[in-house]
Amino acid sequence: MYLLQSPIYSIDSYFEELLVGRHDNQKNLFLKTRLLAVKSKLVDAENEYQTLAEKKELHNLMEQETIGLPPTMKSDDSIPKFITAAEMEKVYSNFLVDKPDSKKIGRRVYDAILSNTYYNLCPYCSHREVKTVDHYLPKSKFVSYAITPINLVPCCSDCNKDKLDNYNLNEEEMLIHPYFDDISSVNWLNCKVNENIWPITFSYGISKNIHMSALQSRLEYQFKLLNLGKLYADNATREFNKRVKSLIKEYNSNPSKNAFDFLADNYESYCLENPNSWQTKMFEALIHSKWFITAALPELQNFYLKT
Repeated sequence: MYLLQSPIYSIDSYFEELLVGRHDNQKNLFLKTRLLAVKSKLVDAENEYQTLAEKKELHNLMEQETIGLPPTMKSDDSIPKFITAAEMEKVYSNFLVDKPDSKKIGRRVYDAILSNTYYNLCPYCSHREVKTVDHYLPKSKFVSYAITPINLVPCCSDCNKDKLDNYNLNEEEMLIHPYFDDISSVNWLNCKVNENIWPITFSYGISKNIHMSALQSRLEYQFKLLNLGKLYADNATREFNKRVKSLIKEYNSNPSKNAFDFLADNYESYCLENPNSWQTKMFEALIHSKWFITAALPELQNFYLKT
């Protein structure tokens, strides 16, 4: 989980260009006309989203499954007086996502969101490759934010699938928002070595020392929803297996010093990049496990070489 730069686009900056050349006829119930009529509502909704998100109050938003046209708009009975969630979902899919090779503004906005990452890492799990865009608040329930850039988050396919349209307007179950929630200074991830168990494995969880109770609840909710404990533990076990030969070599060269220095150097390198990465916490757990340092380390060669 890490903070992203805010999207470079806003509704106001691209909305009208998004509709250039789009069909507007009886077949689609004059959708373009209706969209242009609600532009100011979408801009206002985006501003409200921004304000509430900055104050950590997005849970105060109300669900909205239609967007009403301005009552002052003159139209005949053939034009609906609202835009539905299903119609906005099509606007997202057909106008914004469009085709990968499209040169239209919608695809440029989509690609800008998709590439707004740190080394292409998913901001929800900080591990897997970004391949899709997620609606932080689902477009089926918050129709005004279906194409709002600050509601669109680049993420990996697995996190998108696990999250789906899951959301909760309970303050303590709102997911960490990659554009607004900076937790880089919070020591929120915990790892421990599963002691007296071979081969070496790890367990991950949310730290119990977070002073903000709402943040702790949100992190625990997201950690469970996205199954991050298993993801990190599996990765740590594989990473340890890759490093074990080097660790054995360092131990054999100087049992009282070199192996510990090897662990400490790896910890410091990962910590410099991200204090809360699963790699940082894996090496931290090894360093602080008395069982691993005093009992397991001397036995690594016997266990791993014979297996």
